[in-house]
Amino acid sequence: MTILVFPSALGAAVTFAAEARQWGRPTVGASSLEQDPNAASFDTWERLPFIGEASFLDALEALVQRHGVTTLFTPHAPTFHLLEQTLPDRLPGLKLWGSGPFERQMDRVRAALADGEAAVAAASEWGEAPCPLPASVLGGLLSTAETIHGECAREKMLAICGVVPGAPKGDVVEIGALFGKSSYVLNRVAAWCGIGATLCVDPWDLGLSVQTDAPTHIQQASGGWDWEVVYQGFLVAMAGCATRPFNYLRLTSAEAAALYVREREVRSAEFGAMQTTGSIAVLHLDGNHDEAAVAQDFALWGPHVLPGGWIIFDDYHWPHGDGPRRVADRALADYGARARRHFVAGGAMFIQLA
Repeated sequence: MTILVFPSALGAAVTFAAEARQWGRPTVGASSLEQDPNAASFDTWERLPFIGEASFLDALEALVQRHGVTTLFTPHAPTFHLLEQTLPDRLPGLKLWGSGPFERQMDRVRAALADGEAAVAAASEWGEAPCPLPASVLGGLLSTAETIHGECAREKMLAICGVVPGAPKGDVVEIGALFGKSSYVLNRVAAWCGIGATLCVDPWDLGLSVQTDAPTHIQQASGGWDWEVVYQGFLVAMAGCATRPFNYLRLTSAEAAALYVREREVRSAEFGAMQTTGSIAVLHLDGNHDEAAVAQDFALWGPHVLPGGWIIFDDYHWPHGDGPRRVADRALADYGARARRHFVAGGAMFIQLA
């Protein structure tokens, strides 16, 4: 069950080898370079002639026999084209992995566009007007979001895409960012629609992340993260894809709220200076889920939400505790007629103020 990866000098070859290792499949890397910088990424590495050389197929056949290779993966379109034509006659027992690089990429594009078309319709159902985001934007947004770790459900992302375009002009504030999955979605939609600046607040701190109202195994799960790496993961994700104006505060919710009221500028080494308005168009509450913590976050930030703005209580339906639900239910009761709309999507409660 050994897989030959050729040419191994390409970055996609290394990515594939890492995935094959997770499946328990040994890999043989091969390229036509005298010194391949990726050689150490494979269980075994050998040199093969360039595909245009007359000795290529003979050398390939010998390598396959030496290592018991059954499958060949290539991220190189000319190599795939040549082998697709020659292997059935020359090496019928050697199978090419998947479709060719060109076809794989075109399939990704087709799938993203089809997903975007479906997403436009689904997002429009959550909003009160057709979603203005083009299928290409939504398809790209959803596919990129899936590369960022997090538990932001697809339905919740589509609801964000449906309601944020109709929000008033103002700041988009997120309490609790983790690796930045929902941060990316909120920022991308708000920036594309011209809503305002995106501000993420998270202390990225183990002691503050433990949810004491939750079962013991959920409390212990927070200890599995290296929170400094989580913070760096947020920066890796957002530095690569955030649309300005965007910034963050590595502070507690209370510390950040005091700064938000006092200052109109947020600065960070990674994103520079960003101006805020002091008025919130969309508030996403996704910090510590203990009832007291959710209540404090809502008390600190909720008064700044503009008429027509949205408050999103993440994990309103949460199997490990009911802190977000209790706070959201009290908020709805207290708002009364001021709550113009509310619904649950992807486990989150969305509330729009009148």
